[in-house]
Amino acid sequence: MHKLYIIIILLFIASSCRQKEIISIEKPAVDIRFIGTWVFKNSNNEYEKYTFFNNNKIEYSCSNNYKSNDSETNKILTYEWKKEGGNYYYRLWNNELDTWSDFPIKYINTNMIKIYSDFFEKSYI
Repeated sequence: MHKLYIIIILLFIASSCRQKEIISIEKPAVDIRFIGTWVFKNSNNEYEKYTFFNNNKIEYSCSNNYKSNDSETNKILTYEWKKEGGNYYYRLWNNELDTWSDFPIKYINTNMIKIYSDFFEKSYI
């Protein structure tokens, strides 16, 4: 009977010491002004898109076709972001090896934002 108690205690300790698997947790929107899809046509005639959701998740995609949602031809990355003070930060979604990096994003108006040095227009499609 004592062996059973020891096994139960060891299982409890092992389960409580296990690292959390979920790194990114969906939270309320960081800044609701950015919610939606923003598009920029780069110098390689590719369309870069940032889609901000109503939580702390962002999807980035790059393709040769403006309306393409095909994940096989698109490069799609998912990020989480946060705001601390007046600065924004991002990192890869659900990746314990990634660290927070500066996210130089600026809200210009309802139809335009600036990310790094590129101006993205709001997509209503």
